[in-house]
Amino acid sequence: MPTSDRRATALELAGLVKRFGPKTAVHDVTLTVPAGSFYGLVGPNGAGKTTALSMAVGLLRPDAGQARVFGADVWADPVEARSRIGVLPDGLALPDRLTGRELLVHLARLRGLDRATAAGRAAELLDLLDLLDAERTLVNDYSRWSLC
Repeated sequence: MPTSDRRATALELAGLVKRFGPKTAVHDVTLTVPAGSFYGLVGPNGAGKTTALSMAVGLLRPDAGQARVFGADVWADPVEARSRIGVLPDGLALPDRLTGRELLVHLARLRGLDRATAAGRAAELLDLLDLLDAERTLVNDYSRWSLC
C-alpha cells in the first residue's frame, strides 16, 4: 500500500496468526479500518477477538502477519505506532491512590505534555465531562461505570 494511502487507514491487519500450543486462536485475520470510521468485532467467547485486538495494538506478538496503526508498523516501529493510538485494555488496573485530576495529569505527562499543559487539559476534561465535583475523589472510589 502506498504511504499516502496508509495515512488514510487507521488500522491495517494483514494475515495475523496466533497459536497457543496446538490451538490456533487467530487464523489469517486481515482487516482495513479507514480513518474516521468506527468498527467493532463481534463473536462468541473464544473466537479470538481479544487476541486479534491485542496483536493489533502491540500487547501480544503475532506468530505471523502485520499490524499497522496509521501506517506505523506495531512491531517494527512500536514507539511511533503507540504514539498514534490509545488503548483501554480489559481489566486495566489504575493507580487507585490518585484523585481523578491527578490521574488525568499523570496520563498526560506520560504522553509527553509538560506539567502546565497537562494541568490545563485535565481541568478542561473535568469541566467537559461535568466531573469538577469529583476531581478530588480517589480513583479507587469512582464507580467502574464512571471510568468506562
